[in-house]
Amino acid sequence: MHRNGKWVSTKLELITRRAREDPGCRFTSLAYLLNEDFLGQCFKELKKNKAPGIDGVTWEQYAEKLEENVGRLVERMKAKKYRPQPLRRVHIPKDNKSQRSLGIPALEDKMVQMGITKILSAIFEGDFLEVSYGFRPNRSPHDALDALDKAIMAEPVNYIVDADIKAFFDNVDHKWLIKCLKQRISDPSFLRLIVRFLKAGVMEEGKYMETDKDTPQGGVLSPILSNIYLHYVLDLWFNRKLKKQLKGYAKEIHYADDAIICLQYQADAQRVVEELKGRLSKFGLSLSEEKTRIIEFGRYAQAQARERGKKPDTFDFLGFTHFCDRTRRGKFKVGRRTSRRRFRAKMKAMNGWLKSVRNFFRLRDWWKILVAKLVGHYRYYGVSGNYESIRRFYFRTLNLVFKWINRRSQRKSYTRAGFRQYLECYPLPKPKIYRNLYTLSPLK
Repeated sequence: MHRNGKWVSTKLELITRRAREDPGCRFTSLAYLLNEDFLGQCFKELKKNKAPGIDGVTWEQYAEKLEENVGRLVERMKAKKYRPQPLRRVHIPKDNKSQRSLGIPALEDKMVQMGITKILSAIFEGDFLEVSYGFRPNRSPHDALDALDKAIMAEPVNYIVDADIKAFFDNVDHKWLIKCLKQRISDPSFLRLIVRFLKAGVMEEGKYMETDKDTPQGGVLSPILSNIYLHYVLDLWFNRKLKKQLKGYAKEIHYADDAIICLQYQADAQRVVEELKGRLSKFGLSLSEEKTRIIEFGRYAQAQARERGKKPDTFDFLGFTHFCDRTRRGKFKVGRRTSRRRFRAKMKAMNGWLKSVRNFFRLRDWWKILVAKLVGHYRYYGVSGNYESIRRFYFRTLNLVFKWINRRSQRKSYTRAGFRQYLECYPLPKPKIYRNLYTLSPLK
């Protein structure tokens, strides 16, 4: 490894600057950046405890002969003999009715994917529009929620299009994706490498399956490829073309494949849905008929619903149910609470984890992890106005903890009084609001 990390960082900075200064620039030489130093640096950034791919190689095993392993990898890449291994497919519960498929790459493939991701981000990050928030540096789901709140509160928003792209990650068309990449990249070696990742296939229950579409979730490369695809398919089209044809206010906000479109007029909302169907179908995508909705939402929707003796509609976005609410002075505001589906999923996951650790680890060992899990939940869902939801999560978790520590095999059981005494000695973090609803800035 003859170069240091600063060389690659400088190269990426130059690529970023050139990409921003010249929107028409197409990069002709990128593959050479994937050298020993760069890939070694990518290896060190990988998480050590992640599940291995189909070859079973762990981070610790690869690290034993890191320089030698990376050297051989780069030699194969230069000779164009490197081929990514198939992904190991696993399924995790998405909700009570469906599952999400994850593709786990081999460790060496994760390194190369991370290198490609850094290069693509350097090129395309400056192109992405402000409306996109998913998997981007210095952007978070809370930033997307903040933008949504400001649009509804400050602009004449009366309708919401809750657009659900059906199985987006499973239906990304590879040919169109490469065309999107070619808008900025003309290095055939670099593009060939990406194609090989897309065509690597998956292994599931010992059977190999080819992939002619999708960007499997779980890989390091998938998020940036998805953002590039949606940038050309959705963001540029809506904001540079369709938006000009609408009569009133319109704003698109999306995080990964979750998109919300705020509109002033009902006719515009109906047109957006119809135009969006045609646009997505051109690129192998479609809207979910069951989940895509046009709902009346905003200060006027609240008043009109009250006149009809009904409650205004609600919609879910990023794990929160958004509803029409009122301040203490009776003025309109956007209310948020943890969505029922997400709350049930989080409680189910907590129950499963407690059940799995109660007999195999000492209480004081897994107690620290429980503390971290609760704090992580509060940091995401602890948005002002959502205190009752995180409080309910806290008390239900306490009940689950009490249940499972009393079901440990041949261990001492706790009475309620004894459990309260233990909590006094080893307290669990209480519910706390971490984000202000209106500015979504950290609270001190």
